[in-house]
Amino acid sequence: MSSEVTSPRVPWVALALSFLSAGVGHVYCGRIAKGLPLYFAWLLVPLSTTIAALSPPSTASLLLLVILPVVIVTMVYFYAAADAWRLCNHASPNYSLRDYNRVGVYWLLIVVQMIFSIGLVAGARGFVYEAFLVPTNSMSPTILSGDRILARKLLPQDHFPRRGDLIVFRNPTPTGATVFMKRVVAVAGDQIEIEGERILINGNELKRDRLPAASRKRLGQQVEGQVAHEENAGSRYLVSYSDASEDSKEQKVFEATVPENQVFVLGDNRNRSQDSRHFGSIHRGDIIGYVDYIFWPAESWARFGVVN
Repeated sequence: MSSEVTSPRVPWVALALSFLSAGVGHVYCGRIAKGLPLYFAWLLVPLSTTIAALSPPSTASLLLLVILPVVIVTMVYFYAAADAWRLCNHASPNYSLRDYNRVGVYWLLIVVQMIFSIGLVAGARGFVYEAFLVPTNSMSPTILSGDRILARKLLPQDHFPRRGDLIVFRNPTPTGATVFMKRVVAVAGDQIEIEGERILINGNELKRDRLPAASRKRLGQQVEGQVAHEENAGSRYLVSYSDASEDSKEQKVFEATVPENQVFVLGDNRNRSQDSRHFGSIHRGDIIGYVDYIFWPAESWARFGVVN
């Protein structure tokens, strides 16, 4: 019987097994009851992020359901390695081997976790949340160059974008970045008219309230020109546009009717954005996700959390 065979436990082996897969070092030391919870701890991340995607966006959800689980799992990983080393150092030199103390069992646990963890992380990235680094200021003052954002992909199959949504979509042009991020300002069937900085949807001009200069400090140093709150179908967000002195050229009137299953998008930085004024409306099938959070702001941490 395996229980009659003894073999000393080697600390560096326990440490190496734990670094390959948290909890396996404990199995090596005969502490399977403690090792298995550590082994399955990584499941907390895809489970919690899925719950976050199904919940209304809030800074609390970002902290408690996205960031905190990642921190916890990272701490568990290093704790498991240190604890396996400690247990091994205190194990009896005449340690009695259990039935599961086999090289094949260790490698099976490691391979299974690697395959499932890679698969679930890829699944979460593909269907729940995806992180993006923003390289330009076309969406300032809402999103600044250098911001890291989370775009939510988990939505009902029949979901259609609404005015004011901030979306990530496939680049419809043959050059440039593979994805763009813009603001939905009009949806299928809407008639849009743009004259200078004025925007009319179905004949109604979007209302703007100029942001006081004292309130601009938290927006960061990258924001230029005039800044205002724009209201569109119940959504309220910030936009920036050139001062009148910069706008010396005669403005052309842009008019369009948004086709079925498509949306019309603009950058919040209205004078420095390539958007539907240049490449037309975006089909709903090209939308990758909806921007919920800034999880790593470029300038001030006062901008951390829910985007709007």
